[in-house]
Amino acid sequence: MLSSIVATFKLNDVNPVAYIAETLTAILDGHPHSAIEDLMPLRVRKASSPTP
Repeated sequence: MLSSIVATFKLNDVNPVAYIAETLTAILDGHPHSAIEDLMPLRVRKASSPTP
């Protein structure tokens, strides 16, 4: 299951490690529960994209 999740991240050009780090940091910093959709992978900033 984990490899499927990582493959999905890569197909969507999202670095999984950066995404998880950014998401956990946002949650720990008090990101509101009502705006949790903002943390979904499809809305992640391109800053999380892998570098070529």
